[in-house]
Amino acid sequence: MIKVGIIGADKPDAGELLRLLINHPEVDVETLYAPSLAGRQVTACHHGFIGERCMNFSDRLDLSKLDAVFIFDNSPVGRSVIEKALSYDHLRVIDISPARFEDWSSMEMEYGLSEINRKPLVRGARMAIIPSHVAAIALIALHPLASHLLLPDEISLQVHAPEHFVKNINVDMTVEEISRQLKRVQCSFNGKINVTVVPDGNGRTLRICASMACPLAIAEVEKVYDSVYDDHNFTFTTLSKVGSEEVEGTQKCVVSFSKPGAGLIEVESIGDCYLRGGAGDGTHVLNLLFALHEKVGLNLKPSRYGELLDKPSAQASWFA
Repeated sequence: MIKVGIIGADKPDAGELLRLLINHPEVDVETLYAPSLAGRQVTACHHGFIGERCMNFSDRLDLSKLDAVFIFDNSPVGRSVIEKALSYDHLRVIDISPARFEDWSSMEMEYGLSEINRKPLVRGARMAIIPSHVAAIALIALHPLASHLLLPDEISLQVHAPEHFVKNINVDMTVEEISRQLKRVQCSFNGKINVTVVPDGNGRTLRICASMACPLAIAEVEKVYDSVYDDHNFTFTTLSKVGSEEVEGTQKCVVSFSKPGAGLIEVESIGDCYLRGGAGDGTHVLNLLFALHEKVGLNLKPSRYGELLDKPSAQASWFA
């Protein structure tokens, strides 16, 4: 069993991760590090755990007893773990903290998005940094074009995000993150990325529409995307736009494309904004770092779509 510790275990995103890991067949959650709640049960701040395994928050962290650590806060403890990680041969670190893009390029961390970086993650990586939510879904939309050197000089991204989620989006940092990863794939890319954020409902879906110049016919575009994603377990392509019910509560990302006019293309990608770029990608990366099948612990969830999503007050508590 993979013994896991979570730093910042009282954070909402950590609760989302814990709801995945508690049923992961290869994981044993050993430590929920949250000093301010030490001794209290997980039900004190995360829902869904009544009747599940009894787990208490702790103010102690013993790295020698852990195989993997997730970091969700900006505490000195989390930074210290990253600095010490390489001295523990057995330890893997997955950073999902708010400060995860501060000087991360100088550390020995892999970018934790399987759709563009799967090979390094399965070939001995010790530490990984999970992409931000918008960057994860935007890069899934743009990566196939970059891999075929088809990115133009200017890209427009319209980001449709739940109203309660919009405040979490840092546009400048997101543009920098996306640009950096695209340049790693298409070295010649030095274009401008324009981002517009549109508040859209109270669900969990992040929908990104990328508009740009592209000379290919729609059939050729489809071949480009299929050639990149045909062996991926969570990203799928279609010529038809799909609704949020296809992705909410799952690790899936669905990409669709259309030609609004000659020489133009629109690529739309949708995913769950609490799993993609968050707990879902964290679990996915854990599987890759430990040579497990990508879908372990991330199979299709039981559907709760409908009643709960129609009630904003219930929705707010669902993510707590």
